[in-house]
Amino acid sequence: MTDSADFGAQFAALRGQYTERLANTLDELVRRVSGQGTDIAPAILAELHASLHKLAGSGGTFGFPELSRQARVLEVTAKNWLDGGAPELVAWEAWKTDLSALQQTISMNDASGAAVAEIKLPASSLSGQREFVRIILIEGDQLVADELSKGLSQFGYEVTHCKDFAAAELLIRADPPNVLIADIMLSGQIPADSTEALSSLFERLGYRLPTVFLTKRMDFSVRLAAAQAGGGAFLAKPVDISILAGRIEMLLREREHAPFRVLIVDDDEVLAEHYRLTLEAAGMLVEKVCRPQETLAAMQSLNPDLLIIDLYMPDCKGSDLALAIRYEDMWMGLPIVYLSAEDDLNEQIKALNNGGDDFLTKPISDARLVATVRARAARARKVGDLMSQDSLTGLLKHSSIKDRLAHELERAHRQGTVMAMAMVDMDHFKRVNDTWGHPMGDQVIKTLAHLLRQRLRRQDSIGRYGGEEFAIVLPECTAEDAIHLLNDIRQRFSEIRFIHQGQSFSITLSAGVATSDQCADAQSLLAAADAALYVAKDGGRNQVRQFADDVDLSPQ
Repeated sequence: MTDSADFGAQFAALRGQYTERLANTLDELVRRVSGQGTDIAPAILAELHASLHKLAGSGGTFGFPELSRQARVLEVTAKNWLDGGAPELVAWEAWKTDLSALQQTISMNDASGAAVAEIKLPASSLSGQREFVRIILIEGDQLVADELSKGLSQFGYEVTHCKDFAAAELLIRADPPNVLIADIMLSGQIPADSTEALSSLFERLGYRLPTVFLTKRMDFSVRLAAAQAGGGAFLAKPVDISILAGRIEMLLREREHAPFRVLIVDDDEVLAEHYRLTLEAAGMLVEKVCRPQETLAAMQSLNPDLLIIDLYMPDCKGSDLALAIRYEDMWMGLPIVYLSAEDDLNEQIKALNNGGDDFLTKPISDARLVATVRARAARARKVGDLMSQDSLTGLLKHSSIKDRLAHELERAHRQGTVMAMAMVDMDHFKRVNDTWGHPMGDQVIKTLAHLLRQRLRRQDSIGRYGGEEFAIVLPECTAEDAIHLLNDIRQRFSEIRFIHQGQSFSITLSAGVATSDQCADAQSLLAAADAALYVAKDGGRNQVRQFADDVDLSPQ
């Protein structure tokens, strides 16, 4: 991996190379259109369009936001001509003038947008499974470090222990970890307060890492210092491993969330394209519709987190479109934002009363558009998560995992692939509640949820089916692979030690597996996995069993 200390310098050098190449690229574009009339060959126009597309997509990345904006406008116009025939003379001459003006944008370099960013988590592998999560633990007490390292390894984390920040910095520079865990007070270190040492370290590195602070002090000053140092979590010693694993998983999920999905409905194609690019540049997945009648089909395909509608369009008013969308139950909670030049407050209020959630007035700055969309979409997604997720574990609820199963089974049958379904249940869980109490039982349930989320692939779905029972949907997964995966989880879970008032205990789990080639519908697949789970329980527990095709699933 690239040395983190040189990251900023290398990025600056790369930006310099891009700037040098940019001048040649723009000179070549101007040369290509010189002397060309409105009868320009479609092949040349297509080359111009392709070059402008690249400039629009890359300019902002290297500190040329104005170049991206202007190139995007020229690109869209070129695409319209490619689709609709030769340009008119006045428009063509104006376009060439604007193309020549792109050369002036080189002097508008905005280096502020090219600052060193936080190191991102590794991308998923081709199989969709999260890569091995690496943790650096900064802890002065060797016994505590050994205990934490052993406990975290049971969740599949790779832990490297350092006794001070100097040793940790060498490792971080060589290969940045996914998460940093640090004891707030380290004896013998200067400064002894890790919050100061961490802030200094991040300043030298030029980026921040997700950080969990551990401490024996819980007073406000320590909490504030941890927050000021950018700590993502703050836990008291002695640390419960299952709680620590949960905090780590939370930090990982925050950086791995899927892009917000946004649909723009605006009859002005050039303007809609500008909005689309602006939001896409901010990391969102954006589509545009220029004909209102195509909105519902686009929504079904994209399943947006937020909808942006122009208020006045030739075919219909945006407020009428919003009301028509609200007729569908599935879109009742979808945020709808109007974007219009209408500045009459009464008209804006009327539109909001017709199914809208917010009103933005054109022209709008890119920054405000991005901020509004991001805030609205994030809130909507959180509300959606609360509705579909189990409050204790954060996994899908009973009904949601069944819906996910039906969707994946239908897709497997349609594509001719095999998917697996697993039912997982803890063995003798009632003893945990009876012996250690329900709060401890809840902690055990959350620990298994964290382990499942950590060990499964990103495309897999996990739901709390009821009590201590979990349902797992594994797309494009054979029975053999599912059994191997679940046996790994079963073994790791059995090794986790839960501590309650100085006493420790462990618990095992059993699982049943069935596959899509054994069942025609979701209900049958659920029943098959449940039958296999029953065989595992009846056969002595702490095992994974596969559904046998000769088992009768008909109601008795």
